[in-house]
Order: sequence, then structure tokens, then C-alpha cells
Amino acid sequence: MKRLRRSPDSRHSFHMPSVRRFLRPALWAVAILLIVGGGLVVSLALFTGTCRIKHVNFSGNKYLQAEHLRQLSGIEEYTNLVTLPVGRIARNLQGDPWVKAVKVQRHLLHTVNIRIDERAPVAVLDCGSVAYLVEGDGFAIGKIKPDEFKELPRVHNGGAAPPLGGAIVSDKKVLQCIKAIGGMPGSVRAILALGNPFDGRGSVFITSLGFSIIYGPATNEKSKNEVLEAVVTDVKNNKRNIEYIDVRMADSPVIKLK
Repeated sequence: MKRLRRSPDSRHSFHMPSVRRFLRPALWAVAILLIVGGGLVVSLALFTGTCRIKHVNFSGNKYLQAEHLRQLSGIEEYTNLVTLPVGRIARNLQGDPWVKAVKVQRHLLHTVNIRIDERAPVAVLDCGSVAYLVEGDGFAIGKIKPDEFKELPRVHNGGAAPPLGGAIVSDKKVLQCIKAIGGMPGSVRAILALGNPFDGRGSVFITSLGFSIIYGPATNEKSKNEVLEAVVTDVKNNKRNIEYIDVRMADSPVIKLK
């Protein structure tokens, strides 16, 4: 008996080709729409006022005025948010010694946000007729009048050459004294009035509470600062009357009472 061959299911014989014929034009249509839409968006962004810069916001600046930063950045030369050269704007701002770091961000459709990381002065370096603000690592932020920033301790520069603005203090003794201040906790730094890097015992400080701190070199800072923080708290809370504290040997500090 002859076996009959089963004919292919007609439902599958034409269905897949018809789907392919439908998908290919649809995909081309979507691609064309995306290209045209993208071109339209680019055209609107670049050649119309859609992304025109209207607002420039500065944050993080305590000492630098926003108008000074605006002029320094050069942002007034640019009108379009999309084509704004954020890297160039940041580099322009970092030309000011006060500026440690900058972050420039676009915020659609009309805003530029600029975050300024300012340097934090810890002392005033007294060079006689002039003075310099210095950061905790010895970076000389810039020249100031001797009577400015009275809340900061004054560090005696001795006969050392004045620092260059925007550079690290070169004299080793002065640099050690500044680093010692920079490493101190805020409660200790707040009572410092004068710093002398040229004492034979290392850095020596006069405090606003009436006693001296014989600090020595800027070594073993953590232990020294823990002792100083405890002493400052005790002097304030219990009205101790001391002449000096010597923390050159942090494990066995010496305190002399008046």
C-alpha cells in the first residue's frame, strides 16, 4: 500500500515571509524618524535660543565673589549651553590661587552650575610690611594686608624670603610650623595667636588663653594633638592657670602651672 505524503501546513507556508516583508519597511521608517528627529534636536540646540545660557550659579565660594568668578571664567563669551567648553571654563577658574578645584555642570535647558572648592587658610605668614595667607600644606594663597584675617594665627617668617603666591612656602622651618597648625583640631587651632618657627625647641605657639605650646617638629602629630585637645578642654572648663605645655614627647607631656 502506497504511503501518502503529508502536505505542508499552508498556515506556515506564507506567514513568515509576510512578517519579514512587514518588519523591514517598519525598521527603516523608525531609523529615518530617529535620524530626522535627532537632526531636529541638534538644530534646535545649536541654531536657536532653545539652549541659550540664562543662569550661571556659583556655590562653595566663601571668599571669592561671584562676579569675580564670572569674569575670570570667561563664560560671558559663550551663549549656547550645549557647546559650552566646560573644561576651559574650569581651567580659567583654577588660575586663581584661591581655587583648589572646580566642577562645571550643564543643567538643561538654560543653566550652568559651577561648584568651587576654595582653599582653606589656616594662618597668616607675617613678612613685616606684607603678609600672606597660607593653607595647611604650606601653599601660599596670596598677599594680604597685615591687619586682615585677624582671626587666624600669625606665623613669624623671620629673615626668610617671602613666598611666591600660588607656591609652597620654601623655608623648611616655616613650612613645618604651618603644617603643625594645619594638622591641629579646630578647637586647638582656634586659640592660637602667634607661631614661632625659629625657637630652638622647634615650633612654639602663643595662645589666646595665656599659655604657650612647645610643639617641636611636625611629627607624631596625632598623639600631640590629642594631648593638646584634652588640655584646652580642661583649661576652658576648669579655668586652669598654666604657663606652658610641652608636647615634644607626646607620651609624657610636661605642663607647667603658673
